[in-house]
Amino acid sequence: MQNASDNKLSAIDKALAAAKARKAARQASEPPTADAPTKEPKVKAETHPNFAKVQKTEAAKAARVEAKKLRDAEREARRAAKTVAPKGPVHMKKIAKAASKLPSITDTAQRLFDEITTNLSAEQVTSLALHLQHFNRTKATERALDQRVEAGSNVRIVGGDPRFIGKLGTVDRAQRIRCYVNVPGYKRPVYLFTSDVELVEIQTSAPEAAAAEPRVAVG
Repeated sequence: MQNASDNKLSAIDKALAAAKARKAARQASEPPTADAPTKEPKVKAETHPNFAKVQKTEAAKAARVEAKKLRDAEREARRAAKTVAPKGPVHMKKIAKAASKLPSITDTAQRLFDEITTNLSAEQVTSLALHLQHFNRTKATERALDQRVEAGSNVRIVGGDPRFIGKLGTVDRAQRIRCYVNVPGYKRPVYLFTSDVELVEIQTSAPEAAAAEPRVAVG
């Protein structure tokens, strides 16, 4: 049995050897052929970037550049306007603003003011202003000592906030040295010293008397 198996394997080996010999002889007899093209390795297609995102970024950058150019142009225009039409000195602006807050004066007082400021020197104007301030302070002290201000009193405002000087009102409530005055046209009472007001008597006996000039009370 062993010899039979060996013989069978030998026969197979011989058949394989013969087949190889035939293939070699056939290849030797065939004309040479061009080498088969080698396959190129597959290259992954290049992917493009997200163009929408890139365009949005570029647009935002361009917008920032344009905005900066516009701001620079406006800044230069403002500088040029200041150079062409310079404003007045700052201290004069403050003086003009203070003048706009002064209370109004009558025509008679305006004529006296014009005569004083025109005909008197700066030294005399300053001295007169100090005398007038002292006079006002004296009268305010007298009013604070002599007159009695109480709720319901009719008064004329003669001091304090310049916006209310010369206006008539009614005392809402009074304290020792302070009082609250209701002024027509204003929602809240005006807070004043009692020396900032003077008592007035308003005649109401006749209808036409209501519009008459009030008379200052004499203590």
